[in-house]
Amino acid sequence: MNEHKFTNRLASETSPYLLQHKHNPVDWYPWGDEALAKARQEAKPIFLSVGYSACHWCHVMAHESFENEETARIMNEKFINIKVDREERSDVDAVYMKSVIALTGQGGWPMSVFLTPDCKPFFGGTYFPPEVKHNRPGFPQVLEQAHSLFVSGKDDLEMRIQNILEKLHTEESGSGAGEITAYAMIDEAVRVLEERFDAEEGGFGAGMKFPEPMYHTLLLRHWVRTGADESMRMLDKSLTKMAEGGLYDHLGGGFHRYSTDRFWRVPHFEKMLYDNALLARLYIDMAQATKQELYSTVPRGIFDFILREMTSPEGAFYAGQGADTEGEEGCFYLWEMKEFLDLLGPRHAKVMARHFGVTSAGNLRRKNVLHLNESMDSVAESEQIAIFEVDHIFRTAKETLLEAREKRGRPLTDTKIITGWNGLMITAFASGYMVLHGKNYLSAATHAAEFLWANMWADSGCLLRIHKEGESKINGCLEDYAYFLEGLITLYEASLDRVWIERANQIADKMVDEFYDEESAGFFMTGRSAEVLVARLKNAADEAIPSANAIATLSLLKLGQFTGNKQYIATAEKSVQAFRQNIEENPVAYSGLLAAADFMESSVTEAVFVGSREHPAFEDMQGALHQDYRPNKIVLWNENEESSILLPLAEGKSSVDGNPAVYLCERETCHPPIQTGKALANLLLPPPQIRLNIFDYDKQIKDAGKEEQDKFLGVMDQIFKHSGLK
Repeated sequence: MNEHKFTNRLASETSPYLLQHKHNPVDWYPWGDEALAKARQEAKPIFLSVGYSACHWCHVMAHESFENEETARIMNEKFINIKVDREERSDVDAVYMKSVIALTGQGGWPMSVFLTPDCKPFFGGTYFPPEVKHNRPGFPQVLEQAHSLFVSGKDDLEMRIQNILEKLHTEESGSGAGEITAYAMIDEAVRVLEERFDAEEGGFGAGMKFPEPMYHTLLLRHWVRTGADESMRMLDKSLTKMAEGGLYDHLGGGFHRYSTDRFWRVPHFEKMLYDNALLARLYIDMAQATKQELYSTVPRGIFDFILREMTSPEGAFYAGQGADTEGEEGCFYLWEMKEFLDLLGPRHAKVMARHFGVTSAGNLRRKNVLHLNESMDSVAESEQIAIFEVDHIFRTAKETLLEAREKRGRPLTDTKIITGWNGLMITAFASGYMVLHGKNYLSAATHAAEFLWANMWADSGCLLRIHKEGESKINGCLEDYAYFLEGLITLYEASLDRVWIERANQIADKMVDEFYDEESAGFFMTGRSAEVLVARLKNAADEAIPSANAIATLSLLKLGQFTGNKQYIATAEKSVQAFRQNIEENPVAYSGLLAAADFMESSVTEAVFVGSREHPAFEDMQGALHQDYRPNKIVLWNENEESSILLPLAEGKSSVDGNPAVYLCERETCHPPIQTGKALANLLLPPPQIRLNIFDYDKQIKDAGKEEQDKFLGVMDQIFKHSGLK
């Protein structure tokens, strides 16, 4: 007997997000021919609802409105209702998100947009409450208003549609006349970031904070070129605060989506694969730049989390984890003081509570989001405990807390595999192997890449986007090609296995064929063989993830350097020039393309390895090459004659007296072969000297806020006294 009163067409889907709505009273359709044909046949408007499984407010709206039978009755009577997982259909999401922004000035998820039967948008927004609240109309009223506009507002309807379509079809790339001056545009972008920078808490802006890895990567490129103290200060302050705060999961590793406050203290608790891939890579880059332990520790924590909780049995990576458990956001991650006392005992609880900022009052619903409130050194000094004992307390207590947390109801893991996001994590793991030297990181990157190649690179020679429950489906978007291409190139540099360059060539050729705009340059989001939507966008600006145009362009530039394919380089250069006007108008929004322009304008460091990889000197020289941050370099290995054909830079370079060596070209100067890591390190141009006393991130607090800290500790002592801890 079916215990559910309603079951709709979404029951046959594989998307976790769509399956969450299969028992709604709403007569949902997935996006496809059946729904669109029915809308045309019945001359009904379409209600399109777009979200994703880890989206907290998507769940809220579903519970308030889509599970409400009276609301569902209006929806079913007056609309053809279509539910879309934005992670599956990023093309549909992008087009209609741009429509909503054109209508309302802002976007987000859940996205609620109303379309004509021929899919033209005319009305919409994001989250709507079930009744009028917070200056938002109630969803039933929105439904009535949208239907009325469709049925009786013909003139207004046509005008609205025309205005939206004009904005959708605004040319995103031009003739490419003129030259991008990358350094000048990067300098301007950095100037804007300095104005937006929160000098006290890091990050940009004064409200809720997003990690913004693209901004920080651009700052790193600026620092390595100019040695600017301010760029490094912004980087160190922001990344330290992010790693200290509740944005980072101090027990299980990995970053949450964003901070709801200025102080990085209380996050929005979903964990996304793409965030953690981009942040792992960023912290690894900072480990190279600064040699500071934190920047190695954080990515190791991310990788531990990914391997433990986000990796499929076949070695691919899952899409994300939700924010909600037990009907509330973040319950899985919150702690009460009493739990610390019960689990750890009075003495250890006091140490860990001081370290993690746990109080009886809490900082979210009278519970605590763990954050680094006080360093272990400071706790050891205040409590008069030897530092080695505090370290032991920390390690054992962390294991106890994590074990206890694992017994709680867990957030939902979205187990679908997305090609593009896997490409980002392949890049991160491969980078981790080169810099952090974890052999399991190379293994993880290799297994994921092999899975994608076997399951997502279809027999027809096109890349698919989604894999779930043994089925691969949906034609890949530009981001799938671009991010996977970047992953393959990085995996080659880590493994020096030329199969990855051979495969990268195939992906690159198909990407150019499917997505490149021969008329105006740049890449479209959707391929020539994909479903035709009301607009074909390029979306060259960065969003939550880097612009696919930027990653495609930078990857082609690097691949062209590897293979000597001048057409790749020409295509990439034209693509950067195509967005020149957009970049000049708002350089910060195009930090990804500016990174590609920086690569174009810089002298590329070329390192060609020769000789046996088994020789100890080979690994020694690899370590020397990767110890410093050098974003504009390529690394290859002249393994044999076939390598020279595939990689022309390797031609004519051979081992010296049978021993491995490196042929280095830097700043248009090629050097004789080098045979030791020390000699290579001495020859490479040194990175800028860091003139800041970085990582003294408590100095201002200690100097200017000592009174406040003493007051806090006094309150803590009273809490512990009344808890029997003193």
